[in-house]
Amino acid sequence: MLYSNINEINKNKKKIVLLPHNNPDGDALGSSLALLFYFRKLKHSVDLISPTEYSESFKWLPGCKDIIVFSEHTKSLIKKKIADSDYVFLIDFNNYSRINNIRDFFLYSKAKKILIDHHPFPLHFDFMFSDSTVAATSILVFRFISKMNNLDKIDKEIATCLYVGLMTDTGLFRFPSVTSETHFIAGKLIKKGIDISYIYNHLQEKYNENKLKLLSKALKRLKVIKKYRTAYTSIKASDVDLHSYKQGDTEGIITYGLNIKNIVFSVFFFEEKEELPVKISFRSKGNFDVNMFSRKHFRGGGHKNAAGGTLEKNLSESIKYFLNIIPTYYNNLMLSI
Repeated sequence: MLYSNINEINKNKKKIVLLPHNNPDGDALGSSLALLFYFRKLKHSVDLISPTEYSESFKWLPGCKDIIVFSEHTKSLIKKKIADSDYVFLIDFNNYSRINNIRDFFLYSKAKKILIDHHPFPLHFDFMFSDSTVAATSILVFRFISKMNNLDKIDKEIATCLYVGLMTDTGLFRFPSVTSETHFIAGKLIKKGIDISYIYNHLQEKYNENKLKLLSKALKRLKVIKKYRTAYTSIKASDVDLHSYKQGDTEGIITYGLNIKNIVFSVFFFEEKEELPVKISFRSKGNFDVNMFSRKHFRGGGHKNAAGGTLEKNLSESIKYFLNIIPTYYNNLMLSI
């Protein structure tokens, strides 16, 4: 869909709702917050609604205090805001399963639905700003603002939010998805006066005691299957209960397996509660496509080297199911570089 078809947003004051996905990461939050500030500059009425709570490590971001997080207390308010909106932006996701708490509110809304996302295989919406070749949704938000001829509206706050999106979804600019455009945009954002050291320091892992204990549990359970160049580990519901889990406390666990020499595939099973489904994260190096792997076997998806999924089995059954699948991918894993 052409950018010109959305220019009506610039003409009159609108009611806009911004929706990131469940458990929003740095790119989802950065992109959403950047749009929040941008649309407010255009004098629109804007609400940013998160379907779930988000990690403590992002609560320093400008504008976070204005995020409406779904809960029983805010449920009726969120329903009304979505129902009354003129536009609903889906940011950093392209499937209804990523907004489960507010899915029905969204489906029954008469608002025009606008997708801004970089994941493959999107569903169809009224307006589509979708490109799975870019490193982050923040790049698409920058393009969106540029196509609206409003790059002058990007100030330090907007630039900070977009830069966080770039940093987090590119692994600090080290993933294969990084291109010259990624660095070009980063350079433009730096010129807006952002404090890179401040951002970097806030994005560094800050381990509290409970987070370290969860990591310790996961490392003790870490299994390496050298034959298949695969590592996997898990966190049980009992671990979560014992160590006062907070959103984001398991972030980064999956990378420990992937950092082992000769390992190209790392898997993390997370049993947050003693109920189904089990959440599963996948990371890979080289040519092994975890997006396709997750879509085929775990009702999930994501990117080629980073994806997630779920399974309607308990933890031990989920791991057993996974181990039964892995041998069929022997050639793919051996050829991954």
